[in-house]
Amino acid sequence: MCAASLADDVERASEFVLKTLNESNDTELTTLQVSKEIGIDHQAVVGAIKSLLTHDEVISTADASEKSVKLTAEGSEMLANGSAEYRVYEQKLPFGKVGISKALAHGWISVDKSGGAVRLLRKCGNVVDTVQNQLKALNNGAEVDVKALTDLKKRKLVSEVITKYIIVKKGPNFTTSISKPEVDLTPEMITTGSWKSKTFKQYNFDSLGAQPQCGHLHPLMKVRSEFRQIFFSMGFSEMPTNRYVESSFWNFDALFQPQQHPARDAHDTFFVSGIHHCTKS
Repeated sequence: MCAASLADDVERASEFVLKTLNESNDTELTTLQVSKEIGIDHQAVVGAIKSLLTHDEVISTADASEKSVKLTAEGSEMLANGSAEYRVYEQKLPFGKVGISKALAHGWISVDKSGGAVRLLRKCGNVVDTVQNQLKALNNGAEVDVKALTDLKKRKLVSEVITKYIIVKKGPNFTTSISKPEVDLTPEMITTGSWKSKTFKQYNFDSLGAQPQCGHLHPLMKVRSEFRQIFFSMGFSEMPTNRYVESSFWNFDALFQPQQHPARDAHDTFFVSGIHHCTKS
């Protein structure tokens, strides 16, 4: 569904709800009823209700849910072609072990193993496909007894579906004239005084702001950290951070940088006279 179509459905649902509620003081609607009556998706109706709730007490709502039974793919197949046990009785291929065992349990057939071959023999002259009839009833919205429903669930022919919906009633400030509330108080409204006749959207002071983009490790610092760990694993130790001048021996030779290697050019190196030794650490 495209955005424009969804917006149209939401607007249609909003108009229908307000019109229907306005026609009767005691009317209450459900989102399922609205969806069925005007033929739009249930989620679009829910969106319309949530949009109306942004207006101060125009409508009041309550959450609700209902359970229903839906045929599974296997249940739909048996609805169309008959149950597995009935197909065994009618000798309609294909059928499997489940159908044979169910037909035996119902006393519809018997197994004859004489003569070196397995034969299925009918024991009844006429049978009723109860399972298919139960599936038809459920598919048409009727109810079946609890035991039958339990058996159908065990055979995975039906599944229980919980549908959530919203009950809608008139609110204390109900009106059919809905105007879009203002979001911002502008300087023009203050200057002209038009803010007095406008409705403003309520602020949600409990909402969280956008998550700031912070706390990320800089790519260069990440590489530096990886190299530090490599040197630590090789047995090197880190020099004191307050020693800003260090012997070239520790900075270059101890790190296996050749004497004339261009890598030394990246560092500020000062050559002094009169000093022939450096400290060991």
